[in-house]
Amino acid sequence: MPNDNDADKSLNTLVEKIKLDLLSYINRRIRLFKLDAFEKLSISASVAGYGLMVLSIVAVLMFFVLIGLAFFIGELFDSLAAGFGIMALFSLFVLLFVFLCRRKIKESILNGTINFFRGLEDDEGQ
Repeated sequence: MPNDNDADKSLNTLVEKIKLDLLSYINRRIRLFKLDAFEKLSISASVAGYGLMVLSIVAVLMFFVLIGLAFFIGELFDSLAAGFGIMALFSLFVLLFVFLCRRKIKESILNGTINFFRGLEDDEGQ
């Protein structure tokens, strides 16, 4: 019959093995969480970078379109100042419209971001 000392050693080694397995499991879960977070952050950053590039190009394009329209309207009224003034007023009205709709715009961006991250999770589950 094994004595209590042998049983204690066997129990201690079993507890140590379970402890090491649990620590290994926790470390692997933390690493998996980090890698998952890095992947989602990388995808988000790439989408944001692409969006900023497109937004920059659209902004430059809109700048030239507005300048061209200002010159065109200026020639119609035989006054460049009138053309640029009309385009400035148009820009101010657009800015006012955006300012008045800021809550809906923020809500739309927030919902789009949430849907984007949900889509990442759905893709991950498959």
